[in-house]
Amino acid sequence: MHPILIELGKLKIYSYGFMLALSFFVGIQIAGRRAENSGVRRETIYDLSIVLILCAVLGSRGLYIITHRNHFHSVLDIIALWQGGATYYGGLILAITGAIIYLRRARVPFFAVADICSPPIALGIFLTRIGCFLSGCCFGKPTAGPLGIVFPHGCPAGYTYPGEAVHPTQLYASLYGLVIFLALLAVEKKKFFEGYTFGVLCVLYGIARFGIDFFRYYEKSAMVGGVLTINQMLSLGLIGTGLFLFVLLSRRRGAAGGARS
Repeated sequence: MHPILIELGKLKIYSYGFMLALSFFVGIQIAGRRAENSGVRRETIYDLSIVLILCAVLGSRGLYIITHRNHFHSVLDIIALWQGGATYYGGLILAITGAIIYLRRARVPFFAVADICSPPIALGIFLTRIGCFLSGCCFGKPTAGPLGIVFPHGCPAGYTYPGEAVHPTQLYASLYGLVIFLALLAVEKKKFFEGYTFGVLCVLYGIARFGIDFFRYYEKSAMVGGVLTINQMLSLGLIGTGLFLFVLLSRRRGAAGGARS
């Protein structure tokens, strides 16, 4: 693995930090272009991106620390974001909360912006999980299958399972991020109502994450009743949220159409 992407003297650029920054940059640029095509000011996306970045970083890191407490022994371990270690759901929940508050104050429809940002979010998963793979975090359980990878000792996967092949769940996650990105671009061509693309993202990501977590390694503190992980429980909630949005927003659209007629 390559946790350090570039090293120039004392300057070190970590793979995870670089891919995380790249995902934000690419996502913001794509969302800005999509906003103009959807009647939303590009500046709104740029201003919102500051809120999203702060909330995503704090939320994802915070939930990772809670569910992987044995990995952190000092304040430096906690703030070393560039070395990897983040839980997507923590960032997603806090980012959505921050977006709702910001957009309400800015008087911009939340679901219009959520549809704009949904494909870039999926693309961000694709890019960021590559950083996880290079850093050796967010790894899977041991496997004797052909997809197993032995990580070097100097990374979380390597010192947890020294010399053992494990599922490269980071790459599984990266792949489903790309698949969801392409799926969202396809389904939004037949967009039935505002919030539709966001709802599809919720359902597809929830299903993918729920399935892959059966192959991913977690500490006992991240398990619920010793059966499912916290993230799998959140996945079920996300799937339910997406389905609820389909029902709620489609009814709103039908009611609005009936009122106009």
